[in-house]
Amino acid sequence: MPTADTTAPTSYDEWLNLSDDERDRVHREVWNVYDRDGIGIATIAAGRLALVCTTKVLDMRIGTYHGGEFVLHMCVSDNDLPKMPEMLSQRFEGFRVIWMPTSNWR
Repeated sequence: MPTADTTAPTSYDEWLNLSDDERDRVHREVWNVYDRDGIGIATIAAGRLALVCTTKVLDMRIGTYHGGEFVLHMCVSDNDLPKMPEMLSQRFEGFRVIWMPTSNWR
């Protein structure tokens, strides 16, 4: 199980400066996402994705995927969903993305 250590990023800038491999290592070895370690960084990523997305994002959440990784749950209209990347095929600033329609948003 991951344990907190001094290699955990303490700011979003530190997170962005990590390589993809280093970000994956933080997910696997540093953060315990089930205890919500790093939730602030994941939340900033979701907000940044909503800002740059060309499709209107209606809501967002931080999910926990099996194996201990945060995923960005991004809600769009049912009409826009077919235009979005397949589930978990997209990465944004170190996080995989799940696009969801408003009809499944609870």
